[in-house]
Amino acid sequence: MRRQADHLIIGSSAAGLNAAMTIRGIQPQATILMLSQEPYAPYGRPLISYLIEGKTTLDQIWLKEDGALSQLGIETLAGSGYEVIKLLPDEHQACLQNGDVISYGDCLLATGSVPFVPLIQGLAEASNVAPFMTLDDALFAEGLAKASQERAQAEGRESRAVVIGAGLIGLKAAEALSSHVGHITVLELAPRILPAVLDEQGAALLQASLLKRGIQCCPGISAEKIILGEDGQAKETILTDGSRLPLDMIVAAVGVRPNSKLAVDAGAQQGRGLIVDDHLRTTLPDVYAAGDVTQVRDVLDGSEHPLALWPNAVRQGQCAGTYMAGAAQAEPYLGSFAVNAVDFFDVSLLTAGIINPPEGQGYQQTVIADEGSYAKFVTKDGCLVGYILLNRPTNAGIYTAMIEQRTPLDSFEEDIFQQVPLNLDFPTDMRWQRLHKCYPRSLDQLGRKER
Repeated sequence: MRRQADHLIIGSSAAGLNAAMTIRGIQPQATILMLSQEPYAPYGRPLISYLIEGKTTLDQIWLKEDGALSQLGIETLAGSGYEVIKLLPDEHQACLQNGDVISYGDCLLATGSVPFVPLIQGLAEASNVAPFMTLDDALFAEGLAKASQERAQAEGRESRAVVIGAGLIGLKAAEALSSHVGHITVLELAPRILPAVLDEQGAALLQASLLKRGIQCCPGISAEKIILGEDGQAKETILTDGSRLPLDMIVAAVGVRPNSKLAVDAGAQQGRGLIVDDHLRTTLPDVYAAGDVTQVRDVLDGSEHPLALWPNAVRQGQCAGTYMAGAAQAEPYLGSFAVNAVDFFDVSLLTAGIINPPEGQGYQQTVIADEGSYAKFVTKDGCLVGYILLNRPTNAGIYTAMIEQRTPLDSFEEDIFQQVPLNLDFPTDMRWQRLHKCYPRSLDQLGRKER
């Protein structure tokens, strides 16, 4: 079957959905087709751990329920048959798994990330190993956990889960499974948990808090070999320190990588992710990309790397949709920086920007540690460039705005890091811009012709 759409969007998560909604807001009559390999309406992927933990329900994770997008004139096709297996950019066509061919005016690749599978002997063969990226992954992991619990109870022992990887995905998976299994061991080859998000002191505090919840983190140690039973399930792992760890199930959460094969096979240029310009265009004609699949310029240190974070995917999707819809005054996407907001049980963690700066390049660090909380602020050239706030969540957005706007620290009181900042602490002009950034400061900014 042959189909046609003005705008084809491949992927229906944060970037794809926001692109579709943005296009529809600008072009009421355009035909928009959004494809997804997953057989679900768009949902909040960060919520899958809360679903397994019992903090939310299936009804509450949908970003747009069935029928909501069709009412907006956005056609969606979901399921494995609608996987795009080949992109023909010169012909402006996409070939689907089910044999359909879609012709498009322009196309957005919002294909996200895929799990990185470490080369651990026996891991790929074990039937009781789950990734933790999608709703189906989470439901599968929950099923493994419940089966492990039943088996352990029948044998009169505690059920045991191993999580390989102590990044955000791995630790949220551990938290989610903690209500279903007796004991969880988290392995991490790096010398601390959350190596990309925390420093040594903050990681130690969080690790101690997780241990109180039955989650034992083992930084500096990972799995070297998985021992399988006769039923094909992992029964034990030999660790890199030579010790052996019995287990009932494994969650593999070592990391992710951009899901860029479709584009690269079509000839797209790739660095650490798909290369895009400030309009989110790839090197393929009329093909855009947004979200985890792209390579992003870090506006704080100039590095280029994927930024697999939900807020960035939302922003890029909106930006790409604006350009795809031909908006005349669209703002270019010039890069971003990492911002994380997550909780583990009753511990809140917020981080942004540069948190582990290199030595000898002019960075300064301020640490404020109280009982039960930890804060670290990184500054350079008189501006805030990064922070860690562990159990100190109040008005963290003010600090993020200081980084984003490169606000000079001498604009604030000297105790800006000790005291929780307020919007009133900003200089008058900057405060006006923060509160009215959607509006022009004066009619001169609108142009004389609109007076």
